[in-house]
Parts: sequence; C-alpha cells; structure tokens
Amino acid sequence: MKLKRFYLLFLVFYVVYATGISLYLFNLEPGFVPEQYRGTAADPATFMSQEEIQEAHHLSLVKNISFFLLLPFDFLVLIVVMAFSTKLRNKAREVAKRSFWRVGYYYFIFSLIMLLLYLPLDLFLYHLDIKYNLSDQPLLSWLKDLGSAFAVDVILSTLLLWLFYFIVKKQPKKWWLTVSLISLPINLSLMFIIPTLIMPLFNEYKPLENKAVKAEIQKLAEQAGVSDAKIEEMNMSKQSNGINAFVVGIGGQTKIVLGDTTLKELTIEEIKFIMAHEIGHYKLKHIYSGVVVSFIVSFLISYLVYVIYNFFIRKWGHIWGIENQEDIAAMPLLILAIAITTFPISPVTNTITRIQEKQADRYAIELTQNKEAAISAFQKTNKNYKETGYSPDFIHYLLDDHPRVTERITDIEKYKIKK
Repeated sequence: MKLKRFYLLFLVFYVVYATGISLYLFNLEPGFVPEQYRGTAADPATFMSQEEIQEAHHLSLVKNISFFLLLPFDFLVLIVVMAFSTKLRNKAREVAKRSFWRVGYYYFIFSLIMLLLYLPLDLFLYHLDIKYNLSDQPLLSWLKDLGSAFAVDVILSTLLLWLFYFIVKKQPKKWWLTVSLISLPINLSLMFIIPTLIMPLFNEYKPLENKAVKAEIQKLAEQAGVSDAKIEEMNMSKQSNGINAFVVGIGGQTKIVLGDTTLKELTIEEIKFIMAHEIGHYKLKHIYSGVVVSFIVSFLISYLVYVIYNFFIRKWGHIWGIENQEDIAAMPLLILAIAITTFPISPVTNTITRIQEKQADRYAIELTQNKEAAISAFQKTNKNYKETGYSPDFIHYLLDDHPRVTERITDIEKYKIKK
C-alpha cells in the first residue's frame, strides 16, 4: 500500500512538474539576450542568421525538455528496480561464491537493464545530432562506442563497488570517512588510466601533422614555459563535428589535445587562442586544483550519502527484503542516494569550473595578444554547436560548467591587455 501511494503521489508530482517545466521552456524567446549584449559582438543576431538562431533554439528546447523530464524519471526507475533487486542478488549468490564476482554479476545485469531501458532515448539523441549535422558518425560506429563505454563502466564500477562493500563490512558506522579519504588516490589513479588506457579505445591520438599550426602552438608553449607538455591531435570528427580542445591527465601523462574538427573550422590565429586557453588550464594547474576541490567535496558527499542510504534502508528496506547496508540488493538505493546528494552540489562545482574557464580565457588573451581572434573563435564555435551563446539564469546556474559565450566575448572586449 505504501508503494502504491508513493507511485500515485509521484504521478501527480510529475504531471505538475512536467507542465511547469514545459511552459517555462516553451516561453523562452529564440535568440534572446539581455539588453547589454544587443548589437554587440556577443549578440547572436550579429553573426548568425535568423534561420540559424531558430535552429539553435529548437535544438536546445528539445535537449532541455529531454533532460528535465528525464530527471525525476531516473529516480523512479531506481525505485522500480528495487522490486526485483533481491531476486537479482539471490541469483548472484547462486552464480558466484566470491563477493567480487557477485558484485560484478549484479552490476552487469543492472547496467544492462538500464542500457536497454534508455536505449530508445539515446538513439533519439543520436538521430538528433545527425539531423542537425552535429555528427556524421555511422550507427554501427556509434553502437560500438556505446558497447565500449558499457564495458569500461562495468569493469571500473565493479572494482569500485566491491571496494565500497568491503569497507562497509569492515567499518559499518565509519565507512563514509574511509571512502572519502581513498577518493583522492582513486581520482589520481584515474587521471593516469583515462588518457593512457581508456581514451584510446574511442579515438586515435597522434602528434600534430599540420606543420604551420604545430610551429605556432610550440611557440605559445615555449612562451608559457610549458614546452614539455604533450600537444596532440585527436580524430574528434569520428563522433562529432564540434570544435573542441581540452587538457587531460596529470604529471607526465598530461596532454593538450586539439580536435581535427578545430583544424578544419578555425584559422591559425583562432586555433592559437583555443590552444592558449588550454595551455592556461595547464599552466594555472586547474587539474590539480580540481583534484583538491573534488577531495573536499567528497567528504560532504560521502557523509550525506551515508545518512540518506541508511535512512532508505531503515525506512523501506524491509519492504524490498534488504538485509543490511552491505547487501548488494540495495545498490539502486546507493545510486539514488548519490544522485540526490550530488545534484544539489553540482551548481557549486560548476561555478568553480566557470571561474577557471574565465581565468584560462584571460591567460589566453595575455599570451596571444589577439582579442579579435578570440571573439571570432567563440562566434564560430557557437555556430558550429548550433547554440546562441546565452542560456537563461535558471538553466545556466544549474547545468552549465562553462561561462555563457555572451559573457566571455564581452569580458574579452573589455579586458585590458598587459603588454
């Protein structure tokens, strides 16, 4: 009866929530920017046609509606999975004697169910990218990447979940503290593993072949005092037509990566700004500060997850047949507790990331001494991703981990370069 009442209340809530979100999103004006941006280089109307603005608006509308309508649905799915979670746990006990393989079996089946459940939406978003020319990736290649991501997730998550349950068993009342402490070495390990073992599964990385661009970037790296940083090209066009570059790894494994799509779409001067921005992240040690922030946040998240997870088990565990907090049948509740905890904290971490992006922008301007190239690079990137560059405050502060392009262009225009 309690669960039936819960489902009924959820349905009422979902209808009200979906109606409110839809009304809000459908009332947004295509290409809207506040008065201070109108007519400036930050106004999409000055570098995009009305047709391009309408297309960008439709695309963002579909993606925002998909995200917000799916958000509470994700929580419901985890609750529904609890209805057969104990059967899955019992089957895992039959299949494997050791706890590691039990965790692996349970998580594999659980992940497979989630993959198949969300596959129609993933296919829809894939089709959307193809329709709007954001990607040319063949379906077979996309499915291969999806399968590779699934395999990597199962392997890494099984290792981490087994370690989690081992700690819970040994320290039932203080496991949150140990989990938060070991998050630092785990994150550092992943920073070595991701660029060397995982990323090559999806894309090819090689030294820059364009000699003119390579020579200019090497000059920038020498000016910045980071001539030892690895600067590579990635076949980003395999999955996306988007302009992008990024920094990944730590220590000797740090890479400054330039997408092949960027080489095709931007001029040398614009590429120099993009790469100077990434060198800025490297030079300003944003990767290291990110590790410190995530370590601090992990203490808060671990404790809150401990409280919420145990509350779920005490309150409703008997309904689903959960034995204790180390029972793998409670895994969906653990994932739900993590989601409930991290979602409200993400705007804070996003704010920190946005600050770092602005710092890297300023660094890039000082290094290249070229405002015009920076502004045109942002304008071209906007058009390339079919975005107008301005998202409403509600969406921006909740979801965006980068500053709005309207703000970035305006900041660059106003910034006084130090000679």
